[in-house]
Amino acid sequence: MLDTNILIYISKKHPPEIMERLRKFRRGEIAISAVVWAEYAVSLYKAGIDGGQIDRFIDVLPFDRAAGDLFGKLTAKYPDRTKGFDRLIAAHAIAAGVKLITNNAVDFARYLNDGLIVENWA
Repeated sequence: MLDTNILIYISKKHPPEIMERLRKFRRGEIAISAVVWAEYAVSLYKAGIDGGQIDRFIDVLPFDRAAGDLFGKLTAKYPDRTKGFDRLIAAHAIAAGVKLITNNAVDFARYLNDGLIVENWA
């Protein structure tokens, strides 16, 4: 599952090493959370980023009940309100049983003991 910051990095910089890495996956093997899509859409509209490249190879996973339940548990454990989007994304990745690909692993470090697996591709 890709995080918002890695999507923005890909969209703006088109880094060849990451683009090559993404090409190795088939459709359905790489996804983003509906929460990531919502955050990314802000960049699409505010900054005029072209998201067409992303749509071709990434599926959007709906934020479901399991993710919502896990978000509630994480929020009770870590009540810091300023990390709401990151917590939603972390909860979704943990609930889906997938690795979170990000360009900012520090934002997600607190959730590693809760089952989050993070990898930085940048």
